[in-house]
Amino acid sequence: MSGGSGVGTASAARVRRPNDVVRLLLAATALGLLVLVTLTAPDAVATLDRTLPVVERDPLRTVLSVASVVASLATLGVLVTVAVDAARHRRAALVQALVAGVLGLVLGAVGERVGDAAGGVVAGVLTGPRTDAALVPVVATIAFLVGADLQRRRRWRTPSRWAVLAGLGCGVALGNLTLQGTVAAVLLGSVAGLAVRLAAGVTPARPRDEVIRAELARAGLPVDRLEVAEQHAGLVRLTGTDPTGPVCVTVVDPDGRGLPLVRRAGRMLRFRAAVVGRPSLSQRGDLEREASSAALAAAAGVRVPAIVALLAVGPALVLVERPLAGTPLPEAGDAAEKGLAAAFAALRRLHAVGLAHGALTPDAVVLDPDGTAGFREMRAAQPAAGELQRDLDTVALLVGGATVVGPDAAVAALRSGGADPTPARVPALLQPVALPAAVRRAVRGTELLAELRRALTGPDGTVAAAPRLERFSPRVILTVGASTVAAFLLASQLSQVSIVDELRGADPLWLLVALGGSALTYVGAALALIPFVPIALPLVRTTLVQLSTAWLTLVTPPTVGHVGLNIRYLQRAGLTVGAAAASVAVSQVATVAATVALLLVVGWASGVSTARLSLVPSGDVLLVLLGAVAVVGLLAAIAPVRRLLISRLEPLVRQSLPQLLAAASEPRRLATALGGILLQNAGYVLALDASLRAFDASLALPTVIGVYLVSSAVGSVAPTPGGLGAVEAALLGGLTATGVPVAAALAAVLAFRVVTFWLPAPLGWVAFLRLQRRQAI
Repeated sequence: MSGGSGVGTASAARVRRPNDVVRLLLAATALGLLVLVTLTAPDAVATLDRTLPVVERDPLRTVLSVASVVASLATLGVLVTVAVDAARHRRAALVQALVAGVLGLVLGAVGERVGDAAGGVVAGVLTGPRTDAALVPVVATIAFLVGADLQRRRRWRTPSRWAVLAGLGCGVALGNLTLQGTVAAVLLGSVAGLAVRLAAGVTPARPRDEVIRAELARAGLPVDRLEVAEQHAGLVRLTGTDPTGPVCVTVVDPDGRGLPLVRRAGRMLRFRAAVVGRPSLSQRGDLEREASSAALAAAAGVRVPAIVALLAVGPALVLVERPLAGTPLPEAGDAAEKGLAAAFAALRRLHAVGLAHGALTPDAVVLDPDGTAGFREMRAAQPAAGELQRDLDTVALLVGGATVVGPDAAVAALRSGGADPTPARVPALLQPVALPAAVRRAVRGTELLAELRRALTGPDGTVAAAPRLERFSPRVILTVGASTVAAFLLASQLSQVSIVDELRGADPLWLLVALGGSALTYVGAALALIPFVPIALPLVRTTLVQLSTAWLTLVTPPTVGHVGLNIRYLQRAGLTVGAAAASVAVSQVATVAATVALLLVVGWASGVSTARLSLVPSGDVLLVLLGAVAVVGLLAAIAPVRRLLISRLEPLVRQSLPQLLAAASEPRRLATALGGILLQNAGYVLALDASLRAFDASLALPTVIGVYLVSSAVGSVAPTPGGLGAVEAALLGGLTATGVPVAAALAAVLAFRVVTFWLPAPLGWVAFLRLQRRQAI
């Protein structure tokens, strides 16, 4: 591909900037929120509008009136100037601006008509100014300027902003415009202009290939041709040759800014600073860091691509480097093991000068015929890297190398530096989240990480504590978002009820019954555990252990603290770690199975008609059951989902099946376990039903059981301590959906959570301390 027909032709096509997408979404979201606030809180909006001062006295009003006229004339002049400039140099931009202006006129007119139809605060504040309707011209002006794409026309961009800002400010100060209406007009105009700009595209800012070649020739690098090797948002990598040999040219595309920033910001929010370091938030900064890192690596004696030039070509930044010659590690064959050892030696030299590579994969390692190793690229390198970043480098190279030479040879290569150069935290960091994406995909579905961990730790299996890598997991972010939506909906309902009056009218006897039901749950949990343990356990002490978990749920998710404390208790009772974990796992499996069966029975019973002699439930219940079966069958038919379920469930079934069969062969143990599970659920159901009756509300028993079981399932998967927030939302939604008034349902949920979650916590703390003193846990 020649230079003129290669990159230059691709550059001639119009592009759509990721930044414009982000701006359009932000403007549309802000406009929607402004309209929503105006509709839901009209009194507050009207009060805000009345509190803004309006200049009514001379001579200041006269001065502002003259300034308003001048600003209007300046805005008109700017519009004409932008149109003439576009007609001379960017005709496509002129057409784009005119289309955006017409769209702004239409949207402004529609907005004014909608405001007139809505009336009230919407017409008086948002779309209709105090004296004269000015929404349409403001929207059209903003849409025209945004559609004209003045990002690279700085000569007119700044004057247009100041002229429009001055005109709008004078209009608000004189009372001709409202502040809310002005903001709405600017946002609506921005939406119109950005929509047209995205639909039509913009002229690319990246220099054409002949311009790049001319700049390279001026720098003493006459490149005969350039071909696109890699292209993604904000970055283009080109390959070519000069008299010395092949070169790689990286061009930072100004049109691609925005999307990389969002990705980096998301990574910085998700991971701790010790993991990501201080990454540049711009690709221009990335190139500058790559150049400095390559120079630092070369000074340490590590082979990396040589930086030839770093040039500014128009609005773009161009990095020129010579690719590293050699054989990639996956293609090294019999020399791969020695090459991996050489790669670890080179990596230690990088770390010695404070440099972390940041993206080590097998393909990034290049072997030289003389036995040395180098790294193909330094795009993600971090100078002044912390200890954790260097350890993550070691883990990435270890796992990536193990995919080529196997786990034992990879560990041997790691330890080839003498005096056991393995960092103590490496076994603990062998987790998918610590790996680069390419390496993570390569080991997915394999046992490679477990094999490496065993090879590193030896027979004793001692592993250092794993450092925390993530600030927030995706699951936590999703839960927080869902909880925020639920809290918003709950707040809107609470504004219509008086919870204080409901609490004052509570029946204390029913509250005592609810507290008794809560106490039964801990006896049931103890009875559900004892039959699956191969040694005898005292009922009272086991019940106290279950009560102790009520304190741990204040600081851990609902299942985590319960399982951990029970395993510790069984270890103290004389079981090995494996046997204790298996016993607790069997108990959990039995509890889940019995709970699911109970939920199905309750769902069936809730649809059975008492008006006819039939055990067939209603059509709605049958439809739900058939839908659930269809969903399960559909998921099982999807191969990736089926493999995931099998990989997760098969080890648990293998571990728990022998003890389940042993318990099933002894009717007494089986009856005790089932009785304990039923007693535990019955205690919670009794507490919920009594909480409802304490506030003069009641439901049919199958309905109460169903609401509790569903909310319990929701709470068990929530990452918050004790399912806090998730359980309350599920209970409140279930009770109100079955006909309980909002006020009574909220009061009952609060009472239920107090007797089953908050009150047992201090008692659990006392039990925890007592068991610790007796060395029972």
